[in-house]
Amino acid sequence: MIRARLHPGLGVLLALWVSAAAAHGASPFFRLLEPGAPAPAFSLKGLDGKPHEVGSSAAGPELLFFWSVYCPNCKEAMPGLVDLYRRWAPSGLRVWAINVDGERFSNAVRAYVRGMDLPFPVLYDRLEGDLLVAADPLGVTKTPTLYLLDPEGRVLLRQAVRLEYEVVEQALADLPAP
Repeated sequence: MIRARLHPGLGVLLALWVSAAAAHGASPFFRLLEPGAPAPAFSLKGLDGKPHEVGSSAAGPELLFFWSVYCPNCKEAMPGLVDLYRRWAPSGLRVWAINVDGERFSNAVRAYVRGMDLPFPVLYDRLEGDLLVAADPLGVTKTPTLYLLDPEGRVLLRQAVRLEYEVVEQALADLPAP
């Protein structure tokens, strides 16, 4: 039997959502947004304690990187994300590292961010009612999950678990110049 490992915080959140959904007759099935679909805009608090508006800027493309500090694949993918950011930020790419562990794991998140010297904002997803503000509307159930949004907030591409940054770079290169 194969057993999947799930971060304790994600497991608790998923269990809460499934219980609440079952109680209300809803299906606990999340769907990743397809390319071309509009992504919802939302506000999340960053490690700096300030709110950040995500998905609401027509200034350029945005990359949403959902991750957990306890996810080995996320840690493996982070250096590539930093490289991508450094290459594309001068062209207007905004990168948001959205942590799904929650603020109760802030010590571990902050230690990891300091150790990696991440150059982009790190935000905490949060529960509102029974749902995570950012992850649930985007159908994120695994980490890492990446969404690339065009300047109008539509999904250009999405990837989950195994990230291919060369595909992301090609999508960015294919965008019309501002």
